[in-house]
Amino acid sequence: MLNIIKSLFSTRFALTLSVMVILTTSAGYGETFSFAVIADPHIDGNINHKAKFISAVDWIISNKDKKDIQLVFVVGDIAWGGYRPNRNLRIARAILDHLNHAGVPYIPVIGDNEIQRRCEKEFEETFNKQYQYLRSVLGHWRKAPTPVDGMYLQNFSFDYKGCHFVSCDFNSRKSGDEGGELHDFTGGSWPWFRNDIETCPKAKKESIVIVTHIGMFRTGFASADEFLFSRDEMTRVKSFLFDYREYVDSNYAGHIHQNWHSVVWTGLFTTIYHVRTTDETWHCRQWPEADDKEVTIRLVQVNSDGNTVSYSQHLINAQEADANKGTQQ
Repeated sequence: MLNIIKSLFSTRFALTLSVMVILTTSAGYGETFSFAVIADPHIDGNINHKAKFISAVDWIISNKDKKDIQLVFVVGDIAWGGYRPNRNLRIARAILDHLNHAGVPYIPVIGDNEIQRRCEKEFEETFNKQYQYLRSVLGHWRKAPTPVDGMYLQNFSFDYKGCHFVSCDFNSRKSGDEGGELHDFTGGSWPWFRNDIETCPKAKKESIVIVTHIGMFRTGFASADEFLFSRDEMTRVKSFLFDYREYVDSNYAGHIHQNWHSVVWTGLFTTIYHVRTTDETWHCRQWPEADDKEVTIRLVQVNSDGNTVSYSQHLINAQEADANKGTQQ
């Protein structure tokens, strides 16, 4: 009898251990990590802009282990202009490449300024090698083919530790227009975005993260909304994403040079997703923000344990010696 009990106990222990191994090695189970967001560095020949950008990158590298930073999103208006062979996009890429060397892949997102300065093709040529690198280190990397009707629309997505990240190019191509544009045509951003959301993994709630230069929302202030999406476009966005509201958490963006949090909801006060914009790394005061001169980095701590992914937001001033002085937003 004693041998039978020992045998049963050993079998039960082995089964329990096997289940634990399966669970803990499943994609996204109990995995936590952080990603950083840098917005609008504007490397355009201004020495101060470049210095502040370097400060932001240096802070991330210095704190990558302590803060478990594993990805960096640079959400548009990165660089434009300059003289060959020292073009500003190449200068910005050289600064960002230090992140790769430190083991923290960066994801470049195109902004409206690159387009308005006629640098969208140059943007793709400059960061094509980085996109190829990202394909090799990120899961299920997808990138839309370019050009389409002469436009280099930068649309891509990937999976990472229980999250699905999708970045779409909703920047207008109309001269002088700094607002949003869905590009709803064959090969355009809107059909690509819809297909990606419809077909991406949805094993966990709040697992979809949208990254754009122009935030997918309206503020209610006319002076700001002219640089965002029209009411009709936002109606289409909300109508589509309503069916995926359990899976879409936030849209991270820049563009308006503000640390802004907005909830996008329906007329029934049902939350569809959040929009979190990040301030520029240099000093550009925009009403109604205070006259801050911080080198802003958004640090997002992700916990994908369980059935719902959770995100903790921290706004960091890279010039502060103590990183714990970040504020919550």
